Amino acid sequence: MKTSNLFKVFALALTCAALAMTAAPAEARLVKAHAGTTFTLTPVEFDPSGNPTKFTHTVDGVVRVSSLGNCTVHFDVIGVPRPDGTFALTGSVQITSADGQTTLSAVVEGSTSSEPANALMANFHYEVAFTGGTGLMANARGKADIDGFALFNADFGSGKATWAMNGRVFTHRGGKGDW
Repeated sequence: MKTSNLFKVFALALTCAALAMTAAPAEARLVKAHAGTTFTLTPVEFDPSGNPTKFTHTVDGVVRVSSLGNCTVHFDVIGVPRPDGTFALTGSVQITSADGQTTLSAVVEGSTSSEPANALMANFHYEVAFTGGTGLMANARGKADIDGFALFNADFGSGKATWAMNGRVFTHRGGKGDW
């Protein structure tokens, strides 16, 4: 009976060693990006006086990502106005490589601040948590910061923005090339 248990322990140790040698290593890389985007801001909830209390904030554009090259980007965000005129922001983002073979997904949480020099401009900051992806970014995890500024059109319902992202992304490559 003891020989059988010793054999099981030895077999388990060999199996674990084999898995450790064949598993693809986790890759950690700096991720940097810069983007130009357009956005819409649409009220979806109102207080009894008719003032907007929640907005959908959709962002689309192009972004160059250090590890992926030229990409497109799409954000779906909810913006909630604060009494001081700034917004609290929460939502999701997906970056897609130019060839469509790789995506990088994340959740974002952020806020805006006003630009004293121009009422049509706002600064913004997002904290980014990578939640997965496909292709070279399969199983992506990590964190980043996005900082940028926006220029609203006169109706405050749309505009343009530019921003930069800096952080770290971790993947489990699985032998599908280098990035």
